[in-house]
Amino acid sequence: MKELQVITGCMFAGKSTELIRRLESHNENFLLVKPKLDNRDKGDIIVTHSGIKIKAKRVRDLSDIFDIIEGVKVLGIDEAQFFDNKILDDLMYLRKCNIKIILAGLEKDYLDNFFGSMKEIIKISDSVTRLKASCTRCTNSATHSYRKTKDSNNQFLIGDKNSYEALCAECYQKTIKIDGK
Repeated sequence: MKELQVITGCMFAGKSTELIRRLESHNENFLLVKPKLDNRDKGDIIVTHSGIKIKAKRVRDLSDIFDIIEGVKVLGIDEAQFFDNKILDDLMYLRKCNIKIILAGLEKDYLDNFFGSMKEIIKISDSVTRLKASCTRCTNSATHSYRKTKDSNNQFLIGDKNSYEALCAECYQKTIKIDGK
């Protein structure tokens, strides 16, 4: 079975940028996918917070690409937390197809709970890279995604800097105490 690498961290930590960097560093044919649920960018494209744009196939499930993976040596998966639990079976199938997988996603949500299937994905991975952002309040290393908006309690609220900010553990704890979460 081929390797499964996981890139995780809080929002604004550079997960998508690191995913793209790793994909482009391979001198092999790669395919980049993202979940249809992630509608921040129009069409088959990913735009990172740092402005990098790259073509990416939008899919409901990873199985949507099974008929087009011939010749693909490396598969990049962005925003993996938005795929349902079927992703675990799909990842195992793709690894058996001798495809290296580099996956980026949020490990924890805004309430510091595991996000989607990320806990299980990390368990079956060969390596995990945890990136940190800069805390928007004190500039220490941020490890938490804090939701600024109170519009929804749904774990799946897709947003950007208008809805979320990166906080260090201390600022996160202070803020959730003030908010009563």
